[in-house]
Amino acid sequence: MSTQSPSNFSFFLFFLISSFINFLLCETIYFESIHSADHLYLPLLLKDLVSGKGIGHWYLPPSPYFFPDLLMDLALFPFVPFLYLPSIYGTIQMFFVLLGIAIFISFYTTKLKSLEFLYCFEFLLVIFSLIGYGLGDKPLPFSYFFSGAHHSSGFFFSLFLTIYLYSLLNDKEKKILRSSQVLPLPLVFIFFFGFSLLYLSDRFSFAVGVISFFVVRIWNLEIPFADRISYFKEKRFWILVIFFLFWNELIFFGCKESLSIPSSFQTLFTYLNKLNPKEVITLSGTYLFDFSKHIFYQGRSLLVLTGFVFLSFTRFPKLNQHLLLVFFPILLILLLTIGRFTYLHPYPIRYLFPLLFFSLLGVTWVFFPILQKMNPKAPVLVLLVLSGILFLFPFPRENTKAYFSQITETKVPYELEKPIRFWSEGRKTPIPIGKDGKPYHWITGAFHTHLTE
Repeated sequence: MSTQSPSNFSFFLFFLISSFINFLLCETIYFESIHSADHLYLPLLLKDLVSGKGIGHWYLPPSPYFFPDLLMDLALFPFVPFLYLPSIYGTIQMFFVLLGIAIFISFYTTKLKSLEFLYCFEFLLVIFSLIGYGLGDKPLPFSYFFSGAHHSSGFFFSLFLTIYLYSLLNDKEKKILRSSQVLPLPLVFIFFFGFSLLYLSDRFSFAVGVISFFVVRIWNLEIPFADRISYFKEKRFWILVIFFLFWNELIFFGCKESLSIPSSFQTLFTYLNKLNPKEVITLSGTYLFDFSKHIFYQGRSLLVLTGFVFLSFTRFPKLNQHLLLVFFPILLILLLTIGRFTYLHPYPIRYLFPLLFFSLLGVTWVFFPILQKMNPKAPVLVLLVLSGILFLFPFPRENTKAYFSQITETKVPYELEKPIRFWSEGRKTPIPIGKDGKPYHWITGAFHTHLTE
């Protein structure tokens, strides 16, 4: 590419083309994924909320995803046709993700390299999406870049808060504070409020953000070790942590009293109390082995990405390496705890999404210098070609709507209830039932109708 600094129009053109491509991905390859029963939870919750029905009748998930997921849907709701809400949500989410990447990269390199990085990241995202689709991955792992209510939106927001907080604490030029000092009170309030919203809505994403901050901070070899751990020596830090946990647990307890939110810890401890340590170890080993088989047969695009990571890991930025090394065992333990001992799920691949994101960032960092040797117009043309290829894929919107519209049963399996309500825009209100034929009270707002439970 040219060595001249790109104009604002160059960035505008990239975001225009990438948003168009991401919308096509949502309407083709990822259409089934982002319109599945679990993914339609928030649009239907929002529809009940704005229609005046409220959400008191809803059986909510353990992570309610009120923030930022529901807030984004609420902002889009007045401007976007209801049936297009999931696709537009995914497109807007990726717009902000790419914008965040551009801002972050620009702190460490030139505008030209930032633009090249963005083109390479979008290119690789589309390529791995095509690979996953071609290999028949189920679920498509890269669909979580575009989904709401599956930890990805919360993860991106927590990463934003973490990076912003870290940059403030290390802004030596402005000398806002020394490493042993707390932030000015207004900033403390902003971060306290932001992390509180995240804690109450999506504890998984909150934990990822907190861990990311301490990994980045403690592993920063440019700062003396005493400064890196200075927070742990401050009474103010521990007072703030204890107050944060007490305050938010108090609010969350109140939410559980007024809303139907299952207690993950209670479910986990109840299950573990039935097992001895030997059984826990045996079940853990079996589950992880079975999970690896699922990746081999159902997540082959992940194997391709893993191969690139192994081949180029030493060329990743140090921060990227550190995050991957720390999060791999942590997320694996979390996946095991949730997927095997809390809410039984054979393949909860979404809990490994942070690894997927950091891996794609690292691979992009290795490959994007290739663009420097290309004609300046080549990246634009490549993305336009990819958008043309996506037009060759089926657009299942009309067929999907027709399929769910013809279902007239009033009692249906869980995977059909929310799609029927969604595609009928709330006119049909079937009840989800389990395999035993009884009402299935899991992530549903079906039980506010005249139908009995």
